[in-house]
Amino acid sequence: MAALHSSARSRVRLVALVAVLVAFDAVAVAAAYVLAHVAAGLAPLMAYQYEHLFWSMSFDIVPLWPVILVGTPLVLVGQSVFGYRTTLRDALSAETLESDPDSVAEMRGKIERSETAQRLRARVDRLAHTANMTPPDVTVLDSETPNSFVASRPGERTLFATTALVERLDGDELDAVLAHELAHLKNGDAFVMTAAAFLPTVSARFLGAVGRAVRSSILLQWFFDADDDSSWSGNGQVSIAVVLFAAVAMPVAAALYLASTACYRLLSRIREYAADAGGVAICGAPAALAGALETLTEDRRPETDIRTAETGVRELCVVPNAIEPTEDAPSTRGDRLARRWRVESERLLPGSHPSVEARIDALREQQASMERSDSGPR
Repeated sequence: MAALHSSARSRVRLVALVAVLVAFDAVAVAAAYVLAHVAAGLAPLMAYQYEHLFWSMSFDIVPLWPVILVGTPLVLVGQSVFGYRTTLRDALSAETLESDPDSVAEMRGKIERSETAQRLRARVDRLAHTANMTPPDVTVLDSETPNSFVASRPGERTLFATTALVERLDGDELDAVLAHELAHLKNGDAFVMTAAAFLPTVSARFLGAVGRAVRSSILLQWFFDADDDSSWSGNGQVSIAVVLFAAVAMPVAAALYLASTACYRLLSRIREYAADAGGVAICGAPAALAGALETLTEDRRPETDIRTAETGVRELCVVPNAIEPTEDAPSTRGDRLARRWRVESERLLPGSHPSVEARIDALREQQASMERSDSGPR
């Protein structure tokens, strides 16, 4: 009966996660709809056609609701592919300088044939058999940051572990961490989280692209201390159109980034407790997982592995080991403003994981409960 209740809770949680994901996709489609109309309305400015300026502001070119009904499913499909491929590419970024799919696939195959990966795959296969699930692909990353995470899309699932994780944990602790990752896959939240990385990533990239365009505009180049050579256009009309578009687009993109990232991280926090419980159900050792979490967080080194520092991968990891990447001192006002935005937005956003101490306390309490049950009257 307990197993049935647990399964029902997992299904309800998965449905809730998918509902939140769909809601944010619909909001993103609506935001793109508005920005497309703004861009179309400003386009005549670049050709000095002032009489047609803002002609699209009535928003009647295409009705909103059909756009949302058609666009939201397309975004869902796109983000399931984009999120998974981006996670793979970011994870393998230190192994290959190439970014095209073929080189990533070739390097991934080479890594998977390593001796460490083969040993780890045997552990994963054994634990997956215990959990009555299909084993995922296993990839070992050469990294000094001890961590692990999973990425998933329909028909394809991958478990990543770093060499430092394999070297630092003993057998039971390593099994517990791998079981934790398998629980993410079994709960179904791995796919949702992999896809949910789409909106924070795309909105951040869009925000950065618009910001760079504004900084290079001949109208505001002086304000941002940009080099004269970085000006992308000598056309003042184009610069005016870009600045006006940015005045609307940047607040919209910033709000979408903050909201989607906050939701993404809150979902990440919720799923960690569920995966801890699911991992214990697979390996049967709460103390081993608690010990692994202690081992993985006892040495917070200042070095950063960028693969686990960026939003999109960090939220997938078993522990938030990575810190913010070190950067060169900003040399221009534009760089300083961009850096201030990153710092302040990070301060506003919730953490990507619940506190490790709280997770360890919950696991120790579960271990004590199991021991009391074992030592009770027979």
